[in-house]
Amino acid sequence: MASNRELSTLGRTLAEVQDDALQARARPTTSARLAVIYQLRARRERTQRRWSRLGYGAGAAVLAAALMLFVMRPRALEFRIGDGAGAGLGQLGVLVAAPDTGGQSLSFSDGSRFRLHGGARARVVSSSEHGARVVLERGLLRAEVVPRAHNDWSLFGGPFEIHVTGTSFDASWDPQRQQLFVKMLEGHVLVSAECLSAKRALKAGESGTFSCVSEPVAESTPMPPPTATPPSPVAAVAAMSARPVQSHPGTSSVSPSVELPAMRAPGWRELSASGDYAGSLAAAEAQGFERLCEMLPSSELLELASTARLAGRFERANTGYAAVRRRFAGSENAASAAFHLGQLAFDGSHDYRAARRSFAAYLSECQGCALAPEALGRRMEAEQRLGELELARASASLYLERYPKGAHARLAQSLKEP
Repeated sequence: MASNRELSTLGRTLAEVQDDALQARARPTTSARLAVIYQLRARRERTQRRWSRLGYGAGAAVLAAALMLFVMRPRALEFRIGDGAGAGLGQLGVLVAAPDTGGQSLSFSDGSRFRLHGGARARVVSSSEHGARVVLERGLLRAEVVPRAHNDWSLFGGPFEIHVTGTSFDASWDPQRQQLFVKMLEGHVLVSAECLSAKRALKAGESGTFSCVSEPVAESTPMPPPTATPPSPVAAVAAMSARPVQSHPGTSSVSPSVELPAMRAPGWRELSASGDYAGSLAAAEAQGFERLCEMLPSSELLELASTARLAGRFERANTGYAAVRRRFAGSENAASAAFHLGQLAFDGSHDYRAARRSFAAYLSECQGCALAPEALGRRMEAEQRLGELELARASASLYLERYPKGAHARLAQSLKEP
């Protein structure tokens, strides 16, 4: 008879055999497990392909919609500089200058056109689908804006804005005298500035002269018939001397001897007033440019420096403006000299850091003066060119606060946007 130990061992052995049999029955074979894995993988791949097809279809639809929106969205007007096949695509903010003996054209994609006459300088500072903002820095141009719905065109001369909807007119800006002249040919415009009590409307056949330096003048008078170019001072004197002496009734028919004043060459101020800046500077050089810089009163010295700038002699202009700053520090003319030094540094030597200093000096010395909007805008532009974006954004905020519709408002808005 088996002992208890043997019975216990036999029981354990039987239990192990039964456990192995149960596990074998419950656990699938390797082939079965692999089959399940492959089935799951195939099902997952079918699901992925289905979603991919749906995703590709949706993506194509989104892409097509985006492309349609891109094609149909309003586009800002483009402009070209020059005429005919030689015209090149213009860039915002770049100075456009007409040669002294010729002209230059700005042709926009909507058919509008600005024609700069000899020596005129301008720049397109912004454009949209409805128009553009053009700054006339000096000289004469003719504007021909095509009438369209929602037109939004502005021409700036110093502190003045000429708002245009669709018209033709001549405009000239004299930076030396800070004077704007507008002569209407067709349509009508609105002229505005902070120094004007209200906007001034001009229509076809009218002209207007505007200035903020002295008492603002705005005349809306019928345009006189065209006349010949005014004679130079020398020609005027010659015409006076050639005029016959009129005899009066009851007097002797013998003409008395008339002693005419001796003819003299016009001085540099007369030549500058007639627009002959090169001749004016030559006359000043003959008198001694440096000597004039040390003896002229502030207004005449500022005029002499501006004459040199308009003649393209920037080194002489720098000398004159620096003399105004040195001799008449703290005056409004000294502040104006700082502004013009900023212009020379920005446009002439492209020294944007010096330009920023000069425009900042003008703003600190003459905050309420006529050129403050332009000085703040040019300072902001100089900061942008220098890559000092924090300063540029601060200037942009200040500009939009003070001049929300100014010539540099578009640039200021773009700098404020993230």
